[in-house]
Amino acid sequence: MKKASTLSLAILASCATPGVPVREAPRPRADLVAVSRAMTAIDAAERKGAEIAGERQKRSAAAEADPKDPAARFLAVYAQPRGEDRWGEFRALWKEYPDSAFGQIGMASVYVEWKTLDQADRAVAAALEQEPDEWLAVRFRAEASEKRGRLEFAAADYRTVLSADPANPEAHLGLARIARAKGDAAAATREAEAALREAPDLFGAHALLAGVASDAGDRGSAAAHWAMAVETSPRDREARVVLAKMLREGGDPAGAVVHWRAALQIKEDAEGLAALAEAAHAARDSKTELEAIEKLSAVDPSAAEWRRVAEIRLAAQDWDGAEKAFRRALSRDPKDAAANAGLGKAQLHRGASQEAVEALRAAGDAGKGELAALERRLNLERVSRPDVGSLQRAVQALVDRTYRTRLSSAPSLSGLLRLRVTVGPSGAASLVEVLEDSVHDADVRACAYWNLRDAGYPQKKPGRYSFTFAFRR
Repeated sequence: MKKASTLSLAILASCATPGVPVREAPRPRADLVAVSRAMTAIDAAERKGAEIAGERQKRSAAAEADPKDPAARFLAVYAQPRGEDRWGEFRALWKEYPDSAFGQIGMASVYVEWKTLDQADRAVAAALEQEPDEWLAVRFRAEASEKRGRLEFAAADYRTVLSADPANPEAHLGLARIARAKGDAAAATREAEAALREAPDLFGAHALLAGVASDAGDRGSAAAHWAMAVETSPRDREARVVLAKMLREGGDPAGAVVHWRAALQIKEDAEGLAALAEAAHAARDSKTELEAIEKLSAVDPSAAEWRRVAEIRLAAQDWDGAEKAFRRALSRDPKDAAANAGLGKAQLHRGASQEAVEALRAAGDAGKGELAALERRLNLERVSRPDVGSLQRAVQALVDRTYRTRLSSAPSLSGLLRLRVTVGPSGAASLVEVLEDSVHDADVRACAYWNLRDAGYPQKKPGRYSFTFAFRR
C-alpha cells in the first residue's frame, strides 16, 4: 500500500498542468527548544568574548546551508554584534518571511535589550498573532513585564515558557529574580540552581546566587559565586569590582589585586587605582602598589582620591609619603577636614608636633580627639597677662613642665630656645618666629611656640617681643 501511494503521488506530479506552479510542502515547525538553547549558547559566548567568533561562524554557515530556513537565519542574526544593524536584519527577516514569527521575536529581543518596552509588546503581539503557540515570544513578553515591575504577569509568562520547555534556563532565572525581589530566598535559590543545571555558564544565575548568599551573610559562598560569574563574563567590570571588594574584605588581598587589575583594564579610574594600591599594600605587593599610585598621580585625582592615597601611605607607616599626599589633597580642598586630620596624624608619627597642632586644629571635629591629647601632652594653655614680663613667666612655667617630661626619655636634653612674637593692637600674636633652637626637641619647641601664639598680650601695645628659654640638666 505504501509503495502504491508513493507511485500515485509521482504520477499526479508528472501530470500537473504546464505553467501552473506546484505549491511547496509546508516547512515543518522549528524545534523551539533547540533554538532557545542556541540563543543561550550565543549569549554565553557573547559574554565570554573569545568564543563569539566561532559561534557566529557556526550560525552563519548553518544559514547559508539552508537559506530558506527562517530559524537558521534567525540564529545567524541573533549571533551578530548588538546594535541597530542587528535590529535591521531581524526586520528584514520578518519582511522576507511574513508567515514566520522569528523576525518579530528577534525585534522583540532587541526592544527588550533597549528597554523600549512598548515596541517590545507590539512585536510580541505580532509574533503571537502569527503563531499563537510561539512560546519564545512569551519569554520576551515576560522580560518586558519584569522590567516594568509587573512581576505577577512576568511570573505567569515564565511559567508558560516552562510548560513548553521545563528546563528553560532563562525562564527559571526570571522566576529566580522575581522570587528574590519578593524576599523568597529559598525559591530564588531553587530556580537559579535549576537554570544552572541546564546552562552552567549563565552569568545571571551565578550573580543572583551570590546576591542571595550576601543577603544571608554567607560571604564565602557569595565570593565563590561571584568568582564563577566572572569566569562566565570576564569583561563585566561591575562583577570584577564586587568580587575584588569581597576578597579584600575577606582577607584575600592578593585575589583582590587580580580582579582590580582586570577591572582597571576594562576601565581605568582613580577610585579603582586607589583600591588596587590599597589591596597591593595589604598583599605586600609593593611593585603593584607603586604602579597604581603613580598612575593615580598621572590622572590628577581629586582631593578625595589624594586623601585615599595618603591613607594607604599612612597604613604603610610611610609618614613622609602620607604627609605629601595629604598636602596634595589640601591643595585642592584646604577645608577637607579628613585630610587635615590625616595630615596631623602623619606629622605626629614623624614627630612634628608643632605642625600637627596646626593641622588637627584645622580638622575641627575630625581631629578633636587627637588634638585634645596632644595639647595635654604639650601643656598648651591660652594664657593672658597684663604685661609681657608676667606673660613670659607664665609661658616659662608651661615650657619647663614639658621639658621635665621630656627628660624622662632624653636625659641629656639641654640648650637654648629663642622666639620672636609679632603682636597687633588687639593683643593677639600674628606671627611667631623661632630664632634659635639648640634644644632640638619637637615637643619643647611646640610648647613654647603655641603657648606664645595663643597668648593674650597687652592691648594697644603692638610690636615685636623676644622670649628666651634656657634649659640645663
